[in-house]
Amino acid sequence: MDDFLSEDNLCGGTILRIVSRGSSIIAELLRLSQNIPEAFLDPSSPTPYVLQSAKRRYAAEGMQGMSEGESQSDMNAEIYKQLLFDFNYLKQPEDYEKSINDTDGLLEIETEVSGYCGGEGNLTFIDEVCKLCKSTNYNPNVVGSAADPNKKPKKYEDKLFSRFPLPKVLIRNVIGRLLSDDVYLMSPAFPSPDHRSTRLATQASILYVVLYFQPSTLSEDEAVMREIVDKHFNDNWIIALYMGHVVDLSEEWTNYPAATTALSNILTPNNVQKLHNANASLFRNCMSSLKNFLLQGLLNDQYVLDNTQGLLQCLRDCNVAVRWRMMHRRVKGGKWKGIICAEQSGKLGPAVLKTDVMSLLLKSSQLEMRLKETFRRLLDTKAEKWDSCKNKAEERMRELSDYFTGEKALTRVKRNNKMIEWFAGMANEVGSLSYDEEHATITGRKIQHCIKALEDVEQFDVIDTSLQIKAFLKDTRVLLVQMIRAVNIKSEVLTNMESITDMSYAWEVIEDYVLVIHDRVRKDPTTVVLLRALFLKLASILDVPILRIMQCNSPDTVSVAEYYSGELVDFVRRVMDIIPVSVFKILLKIVEIKERRLIELPTRIEVDQTKNYSQLDERFELAKMTHQVSIFTEGILAMEKTLLGVIQVDPRGILEDGLRKELVRQISLAMHVSLKFDGSGKKGYDGAVFSRAIEYVQDYVDLAGLKMWQEELSRIMSYNVEQEQNKFLQRKVFDTASRFQSRAIPIPRFLPTSSEPKCNNFMGRVLNALLRMTEPSTTIYSPECGGWFTPDGTEVCGVSTFALLRKCLGISGLSGLDRLLGFRIVFELQQFLKFYRSVIKGYAVLLEQIRDGLFPECKIPNDAARLYTQAVKKTEKLMLPLLTCMKRVGQAQLLKKMISTELQFKSRLDANLLFQAVNTLDMNIMIDLKEDLRDPSKEGMVKEENPLLGGLSQLLETSGNYDVFSKIFITSVPLEGLPVLLMLFVVSYIGKMEYDPDFGSLVRVKGAPLDGYPLVSGMATLLKQFHPSYGTSCIGYLGQFIRSTVHGVLGEREGKEGLGGDVRGKEGGRGGLPREVSTCMVFSQQLASTMGVDAGALSRHVPDFLINCVN
Repeated sequence: MDDFLSEDNLCGGTILRIVSRGSSIIAELLRLSQNIPEAFLDPSSPTPYVLQSAKRRYAAEGMQGMSEGESQSDMNAEIYKQLLFDFNYLKQPEDYEKSINDTDGLLEIETEVSGYCGGEGNLTFIDEVCKLCKSTNYNPNVVGSAADPNKKPKKYEDKLFSRFPLPKVLIRNVIGRLLSDDVYLMSPAFPSPDHRSTRLATQASILYVVLYFQPSTLSEDEAVMREIVDKHFNDNWIIALYMGHVVDLSEEWTNYPAATTALSNILTPNNVQKLHNANASLFRNCMSSLKNFLLQGLLNDQYVLDNTQGLLQCLRDCNVAVRWRMMHRRVKGGKWKGIICAEQSGKLGPAVLKTDVMSLLLKSSQLEMRLKETFRRLLDTKAEKWDSCKNKAEERMRELSDYFTGEKALTRVKRNNKMIEWFAGMANEVGSLSYDEEHATITGRKIQHCIKALEDVEQFDVIDTSLQIKAFLKDTRVLLVQMIRAVNIKSEVLTNMESITDMSYAWEVIEDYVLVIHDRVRKDPTTVVLLRALFLKLASILDVPILRIMQCNSPDTVSVAEYYSGELVDFVRRVMDIIPVSVFKILLKIVEIKERRLIELPTRIEVDQTKNYSQLDERFELAKMTHQVSIFTEGILAMEKTLLGVIQVDPRGILEDGLRKELVRQISLAMHVSLKFDGSGKKGYDGAVFSRAIEYVQDYVDLAGLKMWQEELSRIMSYNVEQEQNKFLQRKVFDTASRFQSRAIPIPRFLPTSSEPKCNNFMGRVLNALLRMTEPSTTIYSPECGGWFTPDGTEVCGVSTFALLRKCLGISGLSGLDRLLGFRIVFELQQFLKFYRSVIKGYAVLLEQIRDGLFPECKIPNDAARLYTQAVKKTEKLMLPLLTCMKRVGQAQLLKKMISTELQFKSRLDANLLFQAVNTLDMNIMIDLKEDLRDPSKEGMVKEENPLLGGLSQLLETSGNYDVFSKIFITSVPLEGLPVLLMLFVVSYIGKMEYDPDFGSLVRVKGAPLDGYPLVSGMATLLKQFHPSYGTSCIGYLGQFIRSTVHGVLGEREGKEGLGGDVRGKEGGRGGLPREVSTCMVFSQQLASTMGVDAGALSRHVPDFLINCVN
């Protein structure tokens, strides 16, 4: 095999590269299959924007050149061809959709993507790949209905493999080689004839695939198929293909007569029952052997070396038994399933349950792990141990040689030259021994001769009568025996052990046993310690896809290893999820007892009341559950850090991630169920209970519970806000692109409720409920009281409402609502800009004429009453859309104001030092920014890459330390005539409002569908998006209207006593002024105050005595 894969062998190198690239492509396809946008998977979803753009481009450019013979499917093929193999689109769909906003976007993709669609030379390649990947309209993962069953078409594989036929001579030679030879040289690992099907399993799976390139053999050649079945499938008809894809031959070969006939010889009730009973018997023998081998302290180095073959045979039997049982429990045939998957023992034979399979798998994995660790340690210390034993044995021989010289003190022995020479020669013989593996057999025989010689030399009288010499010789023989053991420690043992314990066949079937592991761990938490050995055994799966890639020195090694390692780690997390789930359930019960059933102990207790406070039953139950938590966590924390592929798994990290995952699931489910406002909501969410439960974790498992709670709650809120804000965005943020979604700790998504289908999640429902409660058409906002009221003074929404929201959603939830309201405001303002540019643009001349008629603002225009009346009448059609926009923007801004007030109050109360520090930092930065703006040449903080400003802004918004009405939401070019239009808007609706001193605001009259303060807030927000001169001009026009109206009223009523008399008429206003004047005055004052304009802005346009009259 080494010669075949050498660099000089072109054939082997070529095949190696093909296999390496195939493994890389499969890994990439599997990775991409997890990132396909929903639009590609859901037939009911709209066509992805990227394909719509492609169709538009093709329709614009390609339809003219399309001949009559070309069909619509040809056009679609051309469209899809340019995107089909651009895997980057599946990884980052948003970026590619952005790059094709215009009709030339696909040309950019063709230019940027090299190797897939760049150039005419690749068209042939694309056509071939399209031919290979063309849909067959059959999905094995979808189960059809009774009316339309999703059955596999007949000869499905024939048609699929015939797309790229291979030479028949090549196929025949490959089949012959796979049929006759042990291609993968597995005989040393499975020498027994009973294990033949396991030994040849890998090449049997290849043979299964290769046969489809020559379907005539499957259909007609009964002799060859009989030979194939007898050699490879005589005792197994459920096989595993590449990466554990399970295939049932009794189902797959149904449409092939020769193959079916060959299988019928082994698929008989008697034979299947015989195989089942043999496997069950092997299970019992393996469990008995494992029980003996796994005794505490038995598997020491000496025992392992002395019983290597017995231990390896036990591993063979265990793995063969488990493999057959796990694979054949996937059988689809009903009659065979009843035999193999029987739940109870009967007359036909014993039952082997999933629990039995898992028990054998866990215990055999434990034995494998210990043996591998022992052999690795022995291999690492082999040279050192060999040298030590050899030196000691040689030294003893030389000491005995010196002993017989008679010259040593206290020897009292006569000189014996023959003994001197013999022991000196033996010392030289021991010193010449070598432990090289290629000479291991010769060295072992030499050592055995030495041991035999040392036993024979004891027969001499001069040695037999000396206990000291016999002890020396015995010690030397022991050292030589240890040298024999050391020389027999070969790397081939580990290699064979890896082949024996390979579990690559179980990549799919192991999922069937996750619930079994959960039940076992739930009943016996100490089982967790055994799971580490199972996970290490499963890591052998990674060798299958990575081996050939590494041999090829491909750069894809890291990518493929990371993918499969990540998948394996995900499986480990799913297995270990039972521990955090169980712990969390127990913690909730503990909190329930401590918070609701245990009576809080007072500082001092009367003696006669001691019994009432003892509550022994509750405290016993509390202690019992606490002990259960400690057992669960002790088991997982006892596991060591384990390297699975290229990812190191930390048990403590898995426990923390599991607790976080369960916490996220519980909170998300509780909020989804509870936060419904159609009467179907269920009471079930209590944030304090979840918070205390997770805080108690840190007492039991040494994890930061409060930090865990705050981080996950913030992530849940941020994710749901992000998904809810998608309806305001053109480019949606999918789960794959979300920075708040996590694969290890996923945030669950729920379908929208039937009553509010436009809300993606509970954050949208909460926002809609707030908007309904504070609807300006039915409520009145009071700035003095800080809330919304009905006309009779009943509070609908106020400070207590937002305190309750903060208690339910937390600080992060309130901040999320604030962001959603910000997106709503941006959306409304953008809609206003579109409306202004499309509709109001036609009124530009009229607005300019009105502005000229009002110029200058410091004077009263001629015939003012007629000018205002005609202007309002001509712009009447524009007022209703403006009213809608102002109400929505103003309502959202007032809600943001209430949220910021609640956030600021809570920040000052719970984190006053942080609040003051952030406030001080903000003021100092503002001073520095002003200095930078005065001198642009200085290196200041106004840089795009400076993260300080963004981080500070986030802190200010979270703590509510900002002015909502000074925020800039959009940027726009100047809109000519906007101040005049807004003045006319106020004049149009000023007669439908009046000032109410009880609310301190303008309220509706005669059932008008509006409220004063939301209009003020909406107009202030709109004007804030433009230059400050827009706001000044608007206030100037309103002041001019006030003066003009007063002048007109006073001019009509000459001879009366001026303002001191009754000049109001039937509908008088405040201070003796007409109601329109007083209302407009209040509106202007509140608008100036909301915009933050200086106090003298209105007095420059309205005389002070008029303002005083209103005030």
